[in-house]
Amino acid sequence: MVKHYHVTLGILLAIFSSHSLAASPFWQALQEGGKVVLMQHAKLDDDAVGDPFSLDPSCFIERNLSDEGRAQATAIGQAFKAQQVPITAVWASPHCRTKDTAELAFGDYEVQPILRLIRALTEEQAKANLRQLAQLIGDYEGEGNLIMVTHRPNIGELIHQRVQPGYVAVLQPMGDGLFDLIAIEVFE
Repeated sequence: MVKHYHVTLGILLAIFSSHSLAASPFWQALQEGGKVVLMQHAKLDDDAVGDPFSLDPSCFIERNLSDEGRAQATAIGQAFKAQQVPITAVWASPHCRTKDTAELAFGDYEVQPILRLIRALTEEQAKANLRQLAQLIGDYEGEGNLIMVTHRPNIGELIHQRVQPGYVAVLQPMGDGLFDLIAIEVFE
């Protein structure tokens, strides 16, 4: 009898947890579609030496994801799938850590140089990329969500928020290059 009570309580807690999760403004916004999602790459391997500014096709000299970061990216993808989030496209910066995050979380992705780490660019190029990104976000009209996997400085400049690995911001396009930040979730 006690065993049955614990199983029932566990089931009720699981149902309540998934109901609360689904009812959150973050998931509701994503389930509606038509949003742009800015996502920082997953956690990096702090013990490894790497150049955060370089682009290396072999990924050898870049800063790369840790085992924890790979698990984090996979968990984000599983959560999006479980919540049945409609996805039109996934874009990633050309850096290995963002491409790996995009692939582990969502499978297919497209590399977009405009999402490159702004600190690796000249000031003029960084500002031009940020202006173009703001315009793309504000003017997005897809039915599903557009996911952009990029870097902390890029996201911080666009939404004026401090971010960390696993940080996911949901933006509502408003046209004319304008958008609102409507929900944030941090996946540990």
